[in-house]
Amino acid sequence: MTTLEGRRWRLVAWRAADGSREAVPPDVEATALFEDGAVTGRGGCNGLRASYELAGGRLAIGPVASTMMACAEPAMRVESGYHAGLARVAAVRITEDSLELLDDEGDIVLAFAAAAVTPLVGTAWQATGINNGRGGVVSLVEGTAVTATFDADGRVAGSGGCNPYTGGYRVDGTAVAIREVASTLRFCLGPEGVMDQEAAFLAALGRATRWSLDGPRLDLRDDDGALQVAFVASPASDSAPG
Repeated sequence: MTTLEGRRWRLVAWRAADGSREAVPPDVEATALFEDGAVTGRGGCNGLRASYELAGGRLAIGPVASTMMACAEPAMRVESGYHAGLARVAAVRITEDSLELLDDEGDIVLAFAAAAVTPLVGTAWQATGINNGRGGVVSLVEGTAVTATFDADGRVAGSGGCNPYTGGYRVDGTAVAIREVASTLRFCLGPEGVMDQEAAFLAALGRATRWSLDGPRLDLRDDDGALQVAFVASPASDSAPG
């Protein structure tokens, strides 16, 4: 299959302003999914979205909209190069496992490889951001781990940072409902903020109505698109079959 659309691609290199080829470090996540006239993915730090038009081997990409979170280097350098490359794209060349986006002169400005798919079910997910219920998504309290595993029988279980929890879930396309979440009632004295974090996490699970996968990242959002919980696959799950 040699089609651009409906496949997830991982950025592996971009063409710098001086013409040199810059490789994406393995720990930086930059992706693209072309589907229904929109390209979405991650730029290295932030989510991105742009319109596109594909006609034969010609490809036109509209202005990129992106979230505005700041990340440590080299993620921001990758994102800058990615966005600059998207603005120069005029054509596409594709094989079974690689995608090259070209400028008007036929030079490669962005090079991608086919991305592995991390399944929702059976993957050990680690939370990286939790909606605090006041309109903000915050990182985890240092020294804590918040986890989730979705099984094939419609159960979700993990740790809220202090107590283990379990609940039921149902997915229908991109819709998700997580209900009847219950946890043990142990009180943890530390680290500071762990109990507030656990309460925010369990509440965020209940507000989630949409889910999406982007490589090793799982996002749970509400009906308004607000991020409730961001997860990444734990290293032990990286080789899980797609």
